[in-house]
Amino acid sequence: MTTKVQNYMEEELKWNEGQGPNHPNGAKMNGDKLVIRLNDFPDESLYTLIVNDKEVASFDDWPKQWSRG
Repeated sequence: MTTKVQNYMEEELKWNEGQGPNHPNGAKMNGDKLVIRLNDFPDESLYTLIVNDKEVASFDDWPKQWSRG
């Protein structure tokens, strides 16, 4: 799973508007559904990447190669 997570974090992705304030961004990649969740920062990481309804990575800095639509 680490390799797949690494790929998502390094890929050029265009994020679209998500499904509300807790999930502000969504995207698709190779048939996978990607969602960004906002967390309880600073007690938790700012973002969590969810792929096909599974949490795969938490992070604070938005990857440079990702763009928000």
